[in-house]
Order: sequence, then structure tokens, then C-alpha cells
Amino acid sequence: MGRIQSSTGLTTGIDIQGIVTKLMQIESIPRDALTTRQASLKAQQAAVTDLTAVAIGVQLSIRRLSKPELFTTTKIASSNPSMLTANSTATVAPGQYQFVPARLAQASHAISSGVAASDDLLGEGSLSFRFGGQIDTAVSLSELNGGAGVPRGQIRVTDRSGATGVIDLRYAQNIDDVLTAINESGTVSVEATAQGDRLVITDRSGGTANLRVQEVGGGTTAAGLGLAGINVAADTANGQDIVKLFEGIQLNRLRDGNGLSLRPAVPELSITYRDGSTKSIDLDPTGSPTPRTLGDILDVLNAADPTKLEAKISADGERIELTDLTSGGGNFIVASAAGGTIAEELGLAASVASNTLTGSRIVSGLKTTLITSLSGGDGLGTLGTIALTDRSGATVTVDLSTAETLDDVIDAINDAGLDITATYNDARNGLKLTDTSGATTGNLIVADGDANNAATKLGLAANVAATSINSGALQRQSVGRATLLSSYNGSKGVSQGSFKITNSLGATGTVNLTTLKPKTVGDIIDAINGLNINVTAQINAAGDGIELVDGANGTGKLTVADQGTGRAAADLHLAGEATGTTLNGSTTITINVTNTDTLESVIEKINDLKVGVTAGVLNDGSGSLPAHLSLLSSVTGSAASLQIDGSGLGLSFRELTKAQDAVLQLGSSATTGTLIASASNSYKDIVPGLNVSLAGAGTDVVTVTASQTGESAASALQLFVDQYNKLRTKLDTYTNYNVVDGTVGALFGSSEALRLDSDLARAVGGTYFNGGTVRSLAQLGVTPGEDGKLTFDKSLFEAAYNDNPADITEFFSDETRGFAQLTDKLMESLVGKDDSVLITRFESLQRQVDTYTNDIEKWGLRLTKIQERLFNQFFQMESIVTSIRNNLTAISQIQYISPVSSSSNS
Repeated sequence: MGRIQSSTGLTTGIDIQGIVTKLMQIESIPRDALTTRQASLKAQQAAVTDLTAVAIGVQLSIRRLSKPELFTTTKIASSNPSMLTANSTATVAPGQYQFVPARLAQASHAISSGVAASDDLLGEGSLSFRFGGQIDTAVSLSELNGGAGVPRGQIRVTDRSGATGVIDLRYAQNIDDVLTAINESGTVSVEATAQGDRLVITDRSGGTANLRVQEVGGGTTAAGLGLAGINVAADTANGQDIVKLFEGIQLNRLRDGNGLSLRPAVPELSITYRDGSTKSIDLDPTGSPTPRTLGDILDVLNAADPTKLEAKISADGERIELTDLTSGGGNFIVASAAGGTIAEELGLAASVASNTLTGSRIVSGLKTTLITSLSGGDGLGTLGTIALTDRSGATVTVDLSTAETLDDVIDAINDAGLDITATYNDARNGLKLTDTSGATTGNLIVADGDANNAATKLGLAANVAATSINSGALQRQSVGRATLLSSYNGSKGVSQGSFKITNSLGATGTVNLTTLKPKTVGDIIDAINGLNINVTAQINAAGDGIELVDGANGTGKLTVADQGTGRAAADLHLAGEATGTTLNGSTTITINVTNTDTLESVIEKINDLKVGVTAGVLNDGSGSLPAHLSLLSSVTGSAASLQIDGSGLGLSFRELTKAQDAVLQLGSSATTGTLIASASNSYKDIVPGLNVSLAGAGTDVVTVTASQTGESAASALQLFVDQYNKLRTKLDTYTNYNVVDGTVGALFGSSEALRLDSDLARAVGGTYFNGGTVRSLAQLGVTPGEDGKLTFDKSLFEAAYNDNPADITEFFSDETRGFAQLTDKLMESLVGKDDSVLITRFESLQRQVDTYTNDIEKWGLRLTKIQERLFNQFFQMESIVTSIRNNLTAISQIQYISPVSSSSNS
């Protein structure tokens, strides 16, 4: 049966809709009562939720007050923030700490020789650069004089004209710092150079008096530099030998920083004594601490076979010497064992008829490189003679057979008496010979003098109508198994994360540095070789990175890819695809320049690599050669010194800013203070818990004061007061009764709200009997007002804290009777997640709301049916009325027919 569509009866004119609406309002009274009640419950529920949230805020502020360290925080203040700032990340012992911010860290910045214009073609060639690895790297002063170092202080230099200058070496870190300080003093005309194991002072004044070096103020700095007592009527004065091995030298400082290729639990040396007996020696034995110093290695050797073998540092202090204590007619033989290379690295791989075997030099000079470190660490082998011819036609043969360092080579050539000068090249990766004869017609010639091919090995063999010969890169090894990963990428290190290696057959293996926690390059190599996927990891031929060699002989390509967002493979320079079967992780960046490249396009190529070096254009404004390639390292510190070789493009580079470490002196005294270097200007935990950052450099003392302060505790207490007052405001709102209009808050009369109010008020105003003298919050400046809200008198708290911080700490943080502990338990009973007062009330309200929801839904269905019934009844009534009316109309249309008279029919 259909519903009447019109709100008014078509026949009766009755307001059906209005009548039904009125009737439904009466029928809906029970449902509306339920809805009103449900709304009240939801309002209570919302109020309980709001109170719970605010009360939890109170509880969290209380828990913060329970932490003892909150009351022992230290206030850090620097006497000169423009030079040095400080902060703490942990508790710092109160006191004054004095520092001298001697030097700021710097990044390497170099520019090239000029080119015509930045958009001109450069020509075909290559440009390479890398961090560190220069062949004239300066030795640290701490490693000189057999580990005794160089005493800090000043020296006085007097040139032959009589000019005198005091050279301040109090903050020098390495031999370069010494050379720079002397050569840039501006007061004396002398030049200091490092030659082999000693310093050389050369007078440039042209005077005739004596050249002198003296101590200042009773110091011993000149003696430490081997310069003490110089007083000569000559233009040149040689210092003493100050390079000596010592037992405490770290292994990773040996062999030009490449250390020794130790392998745990594997024999390193095989010894055959003259009596015919043999011995295998593991230099890193299981169960013993890993050797860290040369002394550790000597201890292992001397303990391995004490009646037959003795190991010590040689008399010249540059190598290890082994002595066979046995007797017999055989040879004393030392070799590497189990595929290792230690005997070769120490120069001990030999067979001698005597009882003494002396190794090769394992520590270079002040600013030079071992011959054994060249060619990627393979060395140049035995050097012999070279034949030199200057451009005037004069010739000489130079014997290099005893040379162990590049300085030895340079000295031998320069001492040969020919008009040829040997130096390190501009790129600091090889040698340069320069003809000084002044002749212009003859050729400069360097040739091998014997079958040892020394000139060829040194890259100097040439016959040119020019004044110089450049050896090119001699490939000093800069990466070995012992190389620390923290030194990679200019000491930026290698990121955590994992990378996947896929060989040419599709087999894969993953190296996870996060779980492996490797320290050295050797750790990475061993991890890769342990994957057993027929991929071999090893030091590359150039000695500047790891290379992977695929031995699977598949049709695919060896690839390495970082996993997720990690950069471990990229930082190791291994991410990518192999060329042939080899993936070379060289840390040297080579930019191949085509004949269509300009300076601008080369700059774009460099910057696209994102390797920590930013390229740009500098214009010198000369108009003739206005464009220079600028290379700026994004990494500071001496290890991030840029080694740039632009010879392939005919470009030379000069250093605008030298890469250097920051230097900070701990202590006020230049003689007793400790110098600490940092690659950045920041020092973490310089003393436990204290961090400092250098903002400027100078020799003035900066005092950092660390004092115990209650500021953090006061802030925490203020937060508690604020949170408590916020809760107090909420309680006032939700339990309010308005006497004017009779309105009430959502929780008026609620026992839960009243309990929260009263219990917390008692806790705040209560007395706590602990072991200290502080028993209440009122003693600390926290008091309630007439409205129940708290006020906090910070000055009263600070006075109490300054008087007795320990008792305040105990009042709050005592684990059994402290305010924070007890009040936190109270709050847990009121608002905790398990059966607390407010949570239980919320759950009770939720159950009631759910019940009312069901009842309201039922009433909704019932009212829908009632409304449908009412409309149907009105429809039926309208139908009946319509039918009656239609019948009446029909009846009314019936006409009266009178009967026919009989007389009319007759």
C-alpha cells in the first residue's frame, strides 16, 4: 500500500504531514530522553578524556622530577664565546677548564693555471684528484726522536745579516708546521727544508755573519728539532737525524701509513734457522690482544722462540733486525707464510749465511716516501744507476742502489754536480728534474744506467728539448689492509649500511657493515672474500683502494649496489659495474676530458660526481688568462689535503688554502698543556661530558666554567606547577555549579573528579619523611593559593638549591619515599592504563553509551514503523472519504422519473 505523497489530504484537506509530525513527536519522547541521556554521558566521557590527558601531563612532569641527574646539571659558560663555545651532553665535574684555541681547521682550496676562457675547448686529456696520498706528507712531531717528540716552545733564528726572529712553535703539529713557521716568519731571511731525516736551514740574506739557531727561555725545542747549537759561518746548516723507530709507534704509522697486513690466527712468518730447525710464527695469535704497536710485534717475535730468535729495532732506528741464536752451517731464512706478505713488507724475506737479517726501512723521513711504498705498494725493486745529461751536454752517472726513499733519490741527483735539480713535482705525486744550465740547444736526457732500469721505474727516462722532465704519478700506496676506514674520504669515513655484490653468473652476497662493525680495509676485504661467490677482494694495483675481481666466468657483469638508503659501497668507491672482470674502487677521481670539453663542462662533470669537492671558475681579471679552475674540498682537516694532477691537460695547480686540522690546547700553559688536533673545529668530550667548538684562533686563554646549577630542576618544577594548574582549571570547569542559572559542569558531583582533586591536592601539600631536610614542596617555593592553584617562587627554590642540592635531589628522587616516586604511584592509580580511576570511569561511560546507542537504534526502527503506520492510516481514511464522496456524487446525479399515467395510454 503506497504512502500519500501530498502533505494535505486531497479529499479531506487535512494537514496529514503536520498531524503525523505532532503524533511522532509524542511517540519520540522515550527515544529523545535516551538521546539526551546519551549526550550527557558523552559529555562526561569527553570531560574524563580531557582530564586524563591533562593528568598524564602532570604525571609526566612528576616523572621528570624523579631523575637525579636533573638536579646535578652543569651550567657551562665560556669567557670568550667569539673564540670558543662550549656545551655539555652529560654531567661535567664543576670547575674551570682552560683552553687555547690555537688554530682553526681549514679545507683545501686550489686553483689551476689560467686558460683562455671558461667556454674555450681544453683539448683531450685527463684531470685527477684525491684526498691525501702526497709523496711529501709531513711526519707528526710526536713521532720524532724515538717517540719523545719535539718539546713545545720557541726558537731564535739569526740570519747572516744579523737579523733575529723568534719562531713560535708552541702549537706546531707536524714538520710542515715547523717549516711554515720558519719560512713565513717575515723577520729573518732563511729557508728551512726537510731533507731525509733532518732539517736544513739555508741563509738567503747574503750576509757574512754566522747563521745561528738558539733556544728561547731555557726551552729545548731547537734540540728536539735537531737544530740546537747551530752557529756556522756558512749559508747552509744541517740539523741532526731526528727520525727513529720506537716500540710505541702504532703499526698503522709504519710503511708510510700502510701498516702491516696481519691476519688473525694465521702464521705470518716462516723461519729456517742455521741449525736446520724451522718455526712458523703467528704475529696475531688467537687468545692474545691484537698487536697495535711495533713493540707488540717485537714481543711476539721474541716470545715465539726465545732460545733461537731475537728481534729488535736496528741501530740506525729505521728497520727491524732479526738474530738467529742457533749455530750451524745452514742459511738463516725468513719468508712469508700461508700466502701472506709480512716478510716482504718488513724487508725480511731473505736467505743469509750470517746470523743477522736486517730488514728494509719501514719508516720514511720527515717529508718523503719509501721506495717500497711506490707502484701501489709493490715498490720499485732494486734501483741501479741512471745516466743524466743536462742541456749543456754535461753528463754524469748517479748510483741509486742504496736509495730507500725518494729523498735519497733527490739528494743523489742534486749532489751529482750537474746542472740538474731534482724536486717533487707540482702535483706532489712524483719527481721533477729541471735543467739549470741555461743552455737552449741541447736535450735534457735521463736514461737507464744498467739493467735495473732505475730511470724507467722512476718515470724519468726521457730525451727532450725542454728544461724539465716530470715523472708523473709514482703511485704511492695510500690504502692497505691496515688502513682505518675512518681515514677514508679525507677522514669522512665510510657509512654504515649494507651492499650487495652480484657476480657474472648472478650469484649474490651481502656485506652488512652495521652488524660487521669493521675497523680496517682488511676487515672489508675478509668479509667480501668470506661470501664464497667467486669474487676476490684485494688492494688495487695503484694502492689507493679496494678492487674486486670476478672469477665466475659468467656472461653477466660484476656489480655492487648499496641497499636501501645506505652509502657504504659508494663511500668505498665500489658502487657500480665492473670493467671486464674487475671493479676498481680507486679513491682517485679521474675526469676524462674529450676534445669537445670546456672548462665549464669539466666543472659540471666534477660537481655531478658529488665526491666532496666543489669545482668552479675563478677569474683573475688579467684579461689575457682570465679563467682558472677552482677546486674546494668540502672536508676540513689535514687528511683532506687535495692532491691534484692536471698535467694531462697542461694545467698546474697552486694551493690557496692549505688543509689543516684545528689545534686546541687543553690547559693554560704552553709547556705543560696538551695539544689536541681535530679534523673539524669541534671537540666532543674534551673532558668527560664537555664539548667545545672553536670559533676563532689565537693564543689567549679561554676559560670554560662548569658550575652545578638548579636551572634544569627549576624549569622542571615550573613545568609541574603549570601542568598542575592546567588540571586545576579543567577540574573547576567540569565540576562547576552555577548558582545563578543552575547549570552544572559535565562532571558535577562525579566521585572520580572529586577523588582526583582531593588526592592530588593532598600529595602536593603533603609532608614526605625521607633522609633529608627537605620535607615539602612549600620549602621549595611551591604553595597553593585560595583558588587551589599553585605558585612557584623560583628565587626561594634557588636559595634552597644553593644551600643544599643533595637534600632537594633526595626529596624528589628517593626511590621509596621521594615526592616524585610516591606521587607518580598515586597518579598511576588515578590515570594509569590498568584499572585506574579515570580509565575505569571512561570504560563504564563507554558501556553505557553503547547501551544507549543500541536502545536508540531500536527506537529509531520502531518510530519508522509507527510513522509508516500513521501515514497508511491516513491514506486509508482518505481513500474511504474519497469513496464515500464519489458515491454521494453518483447518487446526487440520479434523476427522478415520474410514473406514466394510465389515462394517457388509453
